[in-house]
Amino acid sequence: MPSRRTLALAALSALPLPWMGRSARAQGAAWPSQPIRLVVASAAGGNADVVARLVANALEPRIGQRILVENLAAASGMRATEAVARAAPDGHVWLVGTSSQLVHNIALFDPMPVDIARALRGVAMINESPGVLVVKADHPARDLADFVARAKAAPGEFVMGSGPAGTTTHIMGLHFADRAGVRLEHLPYPAGSQAMRDILGGRVTAMFDIAVTALPQIRGGAVRGLGVSSPERLAAAPDLPTLVEGGLDGFVAGTWNSIALPAATPEAVVARVNALVNEVVQAPAMRARLGELGGFVPAAMTPAEVDAYVARERALWIPVVRATGARAS
Repeated sequence: MPSRRTLALAALSALPLPWMGRSARAQGAAWPSQPIRLVVASAAGGNADVVARLVANALEPRIGQRILVENLAAASGMRATEAVARAAPDGHVWLVGTSSQLVHNIALFDPMPVDIARALRGVAMINESPGVLVVKADHPARDLADFVARAKAAPGEFVMGSGPAGTTTHIMGLHFADRAGVRLEHLPYPAGSQAMRDILGGRVTAMFDIAVTALPQIRGGAVRGLGVSSPERLAAAPDLPTLVEGGLDGFVAGTWNSIALPAATPEAVVARVNALVNEVVQAPAMRARLGELGGFVPAAMTPAEVDAYVARERALWIPVVRATGARAS
């Protein structure tokens, strides 16, 4: 006769797969067991950094662990992307994924240091933010049409600053020059904030800056906005016309901030992170704050919907980036 122990083990082995699912969920319930590393590919004070710190501060009390924002602004964002793609898939290392890292870099690096599409998975969307074409406050061009006319009259003399080669601000500048039919000298910087400083110093003529960081400079009177690359005017800057209004039909571009994790992260952890980020981002106070910064908060997305969103962005922008001939710095 079999022993009671043998019968008990046999009964456990015969349990259906739903029991296994409950076990996986139980493992997810133990998360997080240590502080979270939130890796950002922008320098301190950049668009992704500003948004990441807002979200991290709101998430910490809900998670019960510290969230340590880590800035890895190198190699057009690839260093940050690699760091998370190669991290242990246990839900303790997150990436603030942007259009630069998750879309443009696919067209900019050859070979790719890591297969982004396979190594990372989308988890939650935070916000979208357009670019703003800015010039120094005393620049003679009073609007977009005037700027384009002056640039055409002096081909190659206007210097267009940007963040690192291949980043969103660089690609928007190249795309703008192509669409407007002007020849601009491109000057990339390790960080967009450095290009902004050189606009103020008169060494750079113009730049596309993300609205999150551009609007404070416009409000302070240091620079003047000539147009925003959103489909409609920003509630945070209602007097700033869109580039479409300025004559560039269909010119809509910008960046977005999302949360991505290593592809092998357990589903239970992915679902937990998705729910927590959506809860924070969709809160009225956070939506209002991100709106004040010049962003849009889309409706909450599931992880699958985030991946589908990124796939659409790749289909749209990778051919555009390749057409510019840009390469990562």
